[in-house]
Amino acid sequence: MSALPAVAACVSQASVPPPPVVGALSSTAASPSTAHLAAQPPAGQAGGEVRLSGEGYPAHGRVVFTFHGHRIGDVTADAVGRFTGVPVRVPDSFGDSAPGTQFTIGATSGPVYAETLFVLTR
Repeated sequence: MSALPAVAACVSQASVPPPPVVGALSSTAASPSTAHLAAQPPAGQAGGEVRLSGEGYPAHGRVVFTFHGHRIGDVTADAVGRFTGVPVRVPDSFGDSAPGTQFTIGATSGPVYAETLFVLTR
């Protein structure tokens, strides 16, 4: 019967939870973006104008616009982090793309980013 206490000791050791992990989250981690971006019209030709509106950006922050990774403009958000009807041009360099091709228009201000789809037409 001397083996029974040894088994009981192993069971009690196995049920001890591991120590908690401390410091897994960084205090500098960005919170999820609540920014929104819209394009009007949502489709158009290369070289055409698109008006961008957005919200959820830093107050008075510089917002940079990209079309499929190419910088197409910027604006300063207002006191509550919005901008409305900012005109930008779809780059002419996308004119050879097939009609119906979807591209991403992005808007970035520091760690805050939002995007919307844009469909190329002829």
